[in-house]
Order: sequence, then C-alpha cells, then structure tokens
Amino acid sequence: MSSASAERIKQLARESKVCGLSGDPSLPENLRDLIREADQSKRLLSDEEIQECCDWSGLEAAPLTALQRQVSDLVDQARADLLSEQPQLVQPGGKLYPKDRADACWRDCFHFLRVSIYGTALRKSAVTDSDGMQCLAELYALLDVPVPGLLLALDRLRLHSVDSYSRLGEGVDTKTLGDALSHLGNMIRKEMKRHDGSQRESSEADIK
Repeated sequence: MSSASAERIKQLARESKVCGLSGDPSLPENLRDLIREADQSKRLLSDEEIQECCDWSGLEAAPLTALQRQVSDLVDQARADLLSEQPQLVQPGGKLYPKDRADACWRDCFHFLRVSIYGTALRKSAVTDSDGMQCLAELYALLDVPVPGLLLALDRLRLHSVDSYSRLGEGVDTKTLGDALSHLGNMIRKEMKRHDGSQRESSEADIK
C-alpha cells in the first residue's frame, strides 16, 4: 500500500459516519445533542437516554432497553449465519482473514444495530449521514471489504433483531427497527455502486 493510500484510509476512517440523526431538524435540540454525544462515543444509549427519546417519540421504552441488552448476541447470530453460508471468508486467502479483518466486520454490524436502535427510539428509520456514508463506501473499497458478505450479515442481523424485539412485549415498533436496518443496507449498496461507477469513469478517462 502506498503512503498516499494509507493517508487516505486514515482520513476516510475519521470522516466515515453512519449516523445522521444528530442533524435531523425535526428532532428537538436536546435529543440531537444526546444522539451526537452517544454516537461520538460509539456507544449504546443508557436506559435513561432511551426513556428520554421514547418520551418524545411515544414509543414504549422497556422493550427497546431489553433489546439493547441482546445486541452482542444478535451480532453473534448474524456472524454465525454468514460463516455458515460463506466459511471461506475467514479462512486463509478469504477477505475476512486474518482475524482483525473479521473483527472489523463484526464491529461494523454492532454499530449498524446501535444506530438503528437510536432511530427506533426516535421512530426514525432514515438514520444515515449522506456524506459519511460516501466516505464509508470509499473506505470499504480501499480496504477490499467483502461488501456482499457484510450485507448478508446485515440482513441476517435485521431478521434476528426484529424477531427478538417482537418477543419483548407490547408497544414495540418492529417496523422502524427493520426499516432502519434495511435503509442502512440500501445506502451501503447505493454508495458502493456510486463509488464503483465513479472509479470506472475515472479509468475510462485515463484510457482516453
């Protein structure tokens, strides 16, 4: 890898951002600030923060709080599904080998679910930051991330999360949770397609 590529990767890692909820003008300022702080810390919401968001959105807080406690297990289930279908990914020569590459994939799944839970608490399924997702797509391309595999894991994460959430009592909003995770997958597809298209145009211009 050239030094220029290494520097670009560092820059993209800083600028890649999934969550755009802190910039949503339809949210009150105190909730935008709450989401911004939690997202900058890359953490789940506290029970009190979920309650504050749900007080505003009208959602029942307790089931979502219970779902948050299952996040690690849900990511593990999605990982198991992906590796059952595509075990070669983590074997020598696979795109999630060595282990640190696989760990980065599972961390991304955690963050996708984390942000989707933010959105569910606020009853907002359009959770992404457009510019940040463009940077993420470029970063994935430079790091040769197996995006189809990641998207498969994300889809399984959606199914497991919605199923688990639906079992946690009355007052759940499985539609917003499912839609938020679907939105994330669709945005990754869109931005990867846009990035691939711009790269092809650049290559064709060089040939001319």
